Amino acid sequence: MTRRAQFGMAMFLVSEGVFFALLILAFWYFRQRANLNFAAGAIDTGLLLASALSVWRAADGSRLWVTVTMVLGAAFLIGQSDQYVHLIRGGVTISAGLFGTTFFTLTGMHGLQVLAGLIALAVVPRATIRAVALYWQFLAAVWVLIFLSAYVWGAA
Repeated sequence: MTRRAQFGMAMFLVSEGVFFALLILAFWYFRQRANLNFAAGAIDTGLLLASALSVWRAADGSRLWVTVTMVLGAAFLIGQSDQYVHLIRGGVTISAGLFGTTFFTLTGMHGLQVLAGLIALAVVPRATIRAVALYWQFLAAVWVLIFLSAYVWGAA
């Protein structure tokens, strides 16, 4: 990756970091006890952390590790969708109150970023996979903060 590409990715990740920090702060401000499935959240966290390891292996251009990362990322999104269904059935929706608004906005924006990462992994040339790997690892780190905020500290 060229110095220009590294700088560009660094600036992008800084802006994403600020964006997610503000969403997490809003979530904390409006948090309340909710019936979040801790086990499902922990499994999703494990999937995303495993994908952070596999994308690190994929950084050399290995299509096998890119595929493993994509499967783990897709499984993460499916797990998040299941959590959404559980919450909606329990009456927690994006419009049912500020907790729902901040939770669905925070996790939904993260999910959209994961989807964008999956698309990027599918289409970028091998030579630029390292930049996408940095982005993916950033998303895994952000998810750990979201998981801790919503599923661990938010449930206390």
